Amino acid sequence: MLDSTTLTNDQIFLNALEALDRDTRINVGVDALLYRADEQCENIYIENLSIHGVRAKCDFPPLVGEAVKIELAGAGMFEGVVRWHNQNNFGVHVFESIDLRLFSKSARILTI
Repeated sequence: MLDSTTLTNDQIFLNALEALDRDTRINVGVDALLYRADEQCENIYIENLSIHGVRAKCDFPPLVGEAVKIELAGAGMFEGVVRWHNQNNFGVHVFESIDLRLFSKSARILTI
């Protein structure tokens, strides 16, 4: 039985998130959908994310400067722009902040 001084793993994670700066990323390892400007859809794998972006990979990554939308199950749709890509990996800066608390059960914090 938990007493009032015992924290769950989720509570510890949420407390840590409050102390993070905007450059901190968390490993999530989740599948998502990428929509390009022409509404073409592609499955992507999100390796990590921060409140302002995602690092993902797919077979045909978008080009730097390309406007995209990323749909994350349970977290919604995020619009952004591709900032970099290297082989099958790419990074997207999103226009609205991502609520990292939605990933507390599966995430590991990375400080960069």
